[in-house]
Amino acid sequence: MKKFLLVISVLMMGVNLGFSKVVINLWHAYRGAEADAINKVTEMFNLSHSDIEVKLLPVPFDAINNKLQTVIPAVNKGQSQEEGPDVFVFGQDFTGDWAERQLILPLENFISADVTKQYFKNTINAFADYMYDGALWALPGSFKNISLFYNKRFIANPPKKLSELMAISGKFTNPGDKKWGFSYDCGNFYYHTMWVQAWGGAIFKKIGTTKKGVPIFLPLLYSQPMISAGDFVYKNLKNGNFHGAAEAEITYSFNNNKTLFAISGQWFRGEIAANIDYGVAELPIVDEIGVQAVPFLTVEGYFMASCTKDQAASAEVIKYFTSAAMGRYFGKIGKQTPANKGAYQYPEVKNDPISKVFMAAAGNAISMPNNPEMALTWDPASSGLSSVLNGANSAQTWKDQQIRLMKLIEKERKINYAKLGFDYTKFTVPLTIK
Repeated sequence: MKKFLLVISVLMMGVNLGFSKVVINLWHAYRGAEADAINKVTEMFNLSHSDIEVKLLPVPFDAINNKLQTVIPAVNKGQSQEEGPDVFVFGQDFTGDWAERQLILPLENFISADVTKQYFKNTINAFADYMYDGALWALPGSFKNISLFYNKRFIANPPKKLSELMAISGKFTNPGDKKWGFSYDCGNFYYHTMWVQAWGGAIFKKIGTTKKGVPIFLPLLYSQPMISAGDFVYKNLKNGNFHGAAEAEITYSFNNNKTLFAISGQWFRGEIAANIDYGVAELPIVDEIGVQAVPFLTVEGYFMASCTKDQAASAEVIKYFTSAAMGRYFGKIGKQTPANKGAYQYPEVKNDPISKVFMAAAGNAISMPNNPEMALTWDPASSGLSSVLNGANSAQTWKDQQIRLMKLIEKERKINYAKLGFDYTKFTVPLTIK
């Protein structure tokens, strides 16, 4: 009998060893309700899969890109003291850079056309075809765009024109009591693009291709829309129409009924206190140009890291987390707008009045660039905006940052802008957009 039990025990050990779970590490930068949602989806995945286990690692938003660039190559070289990600979630702006650096793996061999057609076309396009036709670098989980939040305790329906908003917010503002009528993170270039694009601006224009057929882009920091938008925000900050603050400060103020209007995205919903009755409207029309503010459309994708221990298991996780069924939970719990069209069959997603506003506003948004040059743009653009908002000459500031960025791109991309007809030593007037 003892021998029989021993044999059974050994066999069971063999079975356990033969069918041990693959652990997939998933990195994300979610917080608040979005973190609650991804925790719930992870719990559901782990309960429904006997062969794969997902482990989450939250990483601060401002740190995740640097951490990816440090850890993934180290893991690939066998030099890391920590496990790298198998899968991670982030926006599309670094896609080209990560692909060039071989930090991510393409997914098209794991994802059929029946899967890709489940997503809104502009969300799947955010990760498609870079470097070669047919490439797919991530599956979209949700899309995000900034809109106008307002406190219904003080106003039922905000006006559509910025001048009318300013008239209302001016009466609410009381700096001594730390009450602000109109707040957003003015020094954040991501937000600032809503004004740049309203003036008809763009971040890049395509000016050619490399010998390998890879597009070459010229940045457009030194352009009239960039100059006009910077002057516009500086003027409104100086005269007290705008209140610039970090997101955490705005959240605290809004939750204490001390901010009337705030510009933010879907993530803000998950941080608004339960006792605050709020609404969301599309961004206002800028009176002096008669154009509505035009934000970026950010698509958050699930990427496969090149250091993954199991590509097939990672692909399975990516498909699950971006599925229609899980979009239901990301929408209901995380207050996201899912990229999977099938998620909108569920009433709690389809009938969410706030999501409907974001869906409508997304039609006016411009997809955030995903070419490699975008990864190099954030720092010069942010530095330029900071200088302009502190009173520096707008045209000269953007010219200086344009040259700085072009030098960075030349070094990183091994190109020569002068040979392409754009010699920055001879710039005398702003660059044209077209």
